Order: sequence, then C-alpha cells, then structure tokens
Amino acid sequence: MNSISNKGEASKYIDYENGVIKFNNNGSIAYGKDSKILWNCSYEMSDPIVDVCGEYAVISDKEGKRFDIFNINGRVGSVTTLYNINDVEIASQGVVAVQMYDNDNNYIQLFYEDGTVVSDSIQDSILVDMKKNIVDYGYLMDIALSKNGKKLAVDFLSITTGKLHTNIGFYNYGEIGQNEVDNFMGGFPYDDIVIPTITFLSNEVVCAFKDNGFTIYAIPEQPKLIDEITLERKIQSVFYDEKYIGIILKKEKDTPKQLLLYDLKGRKILDQILDFEYDKILLSGNEIVMYNNLTLMIVKLNGKVKFKHTFDNNIEAFYSSNHLNKYMLVTASEISEIELTK
Repeated sequence: MNSISNKGEASKYIDYENGVIKFNNNGSIAYGKDSKILWNCSYEMSDPIVDVCGEYAVISDKEGKRFDIFNINGRVGSVTTLYNINDVEIASQGVVAVQMYDNDNNYIQLFYEDGTVVSDSIQDSILVDMKKNIVDYGYLMDIALSKNGKKLAVDFLSITTGKLHTNIGFYNYGEIGQNEVDNFMGGFPYDDIVIPTITFLSNEVVCAFKDNGFTIYAIPEQPKLIDEITLERKIQSVFYDEKYIGIILKKEKDTPKQLLLYDLKGRKILDQILDFEYDKILLSGNEIVMYNNLTLMIVKLNGKVKFKHTFDNNIEAFYSSNHLNKYMLVTASEISEIELTK
C-alpha cells in the first residue's frame, strides 16, 4: 500500500504542493507555501487514508465506502462505492484507483475526475470495473496506479496445495492497451514469495518490495524485468521517489542498520552504516530526511550529513518546500518554513 493511513485521533501529515495535508478522523486541512490554507474539509472517518499526486489528493475511510477527491481549490468530487475500500491511489489528473473487497471477491475500479466534479452517477464515472474471485485469483495484496492514470499494476497472493504463489500483473488503459484483451499487458509469477507492496516510481517503472529485496520492472509497453535485488538481511524500511529507491536493513546482533540507495536501473549508489534511530524516513528534494520525536537529520545522496539538530518541540512532519534549502517544519504547536544556510 502506498497511501498513508491514520487510524486514531492524532493528526498525521503528507507532503502536498510545497506544503502539507494535515488529516485525522474528523477532517483535513491543506497548507500550501508560507502555511497558507488551501482548503479545509470536515468529515467523520474511523481510519482515513490519503494519497497525493501533484495537485490532486484523495481521502477515503479504510473499510468504508466513500472517498473524496481534492485539488488545490478544494474538494472537487465525492464517490460512494458498492464495496468496502481497502486502498485508494490518485493520479496527476485526478483519476482514482480503488481497491475493494467483499467476502468472496476482490474489486478494482478506476474513477475519472475531469477537474471540476465527479459525476453523481457511479457508473458514468467508472473507467474500469474489474472483479476477481478470491478462489481463482487469490487475495489482492496491493495495487499501483501510474502518475498519468493510464497504467495499473496488481499484486495477487494465492495458496494452493500448501504453497504460496504471487502474481504481478500489468494493465494499460491508454491507446496501447486498447489492442490487448482486457487491457492486460503481461505479468510475472513467483513461487514461495510474498510481495506486500508495489508502487509506480514513474509512468514506466514499477517496483515490487519483499521482505529481503525488491524487483524493478519497466513497462513502456510490454512489461520487462529490469533487475531483481536480493539482500542478505531483512528490510526495516523502504522509501522512494521518481529517481531513487531507498532501503534500510534491520540491525542484527553485532551488525548495525544499513542505509542503501539505488537508482531505477538497480545500480547501488550509496551503502553505509546508519546509527540514527528514526521514526520516519523519506526522500525529499534529492535528500534523505529522517527524524524521531525531537531530532532531525538530513543526509545528502552521497551519504554526507547536511544537517542534524534537536528541537525543543516534537517533530510532526518535515518536508522540502523548494527542493533547495527551504523546508516546512510541522510541530505540535505550529507549521513554519525554515531556511538552512551554509
């Protein structure tokens, strides 16, 4: 799953348009540059999940049957689904992929948003309506939507005769995919492997993560395997953007945590010991940002520490706001923009 979930009353944050979206069970607020409020939305959700792509955001209640679509001007659409929602992802023009389920089936639907409002009729707004029986296909572990909203990756796990089987499949809903049966472009089967997470890194590159490695696929048209990385230890955290894949290997006995960074062709560009105890780690503005309650550390892609500081107030979120030297710092008491000087 690529969306950020918030099950509980405390607020969480996600990077959005050089600012952040603050969300909790009762509503969400989008802050833009200089902490300007872009929109403010009230709702009641038990476990809101949020995904962002460009100026668009989608917020849904996990296990519920509703999702809302936003752009920088505010809410532009709301859809009530027929089945319980497990995950949502949004593309740069407002197309939303929704992963749903009932007792016997997995469902995937793509909803179109034209920049003004989603149709009141669910059927009028659906681009794709996919139903997969659990008995035949297995459990839908994850979905991934390309940034342009034209490509979809799916990840199914099944158990037959006591053995695990994973199938990664790729669909294209652009012009190329119209020539294929059900827009299916191909896939890759795996035995005795569980792949809990898949994600689009760009419109043509997908990464699938397992507990001790990852696989990179290129899908300009037919899917191709770029590289498969198997690591010696299990993964503690993964983080990524449109250029890089970051991995933190777990500490084991006398072996410390390891920070690894790869490009989209699977070439390792950074490998070093990590002794910082982080709660969150991410790629932001071509830098690796990690922080815990009070201490923040920014690491350059060459492994050198750019900045490390302990604050007086708890750090709720920290993101690059201009991909240079300005950042948005969120604490329990305020949202502020800070500038790092040499």
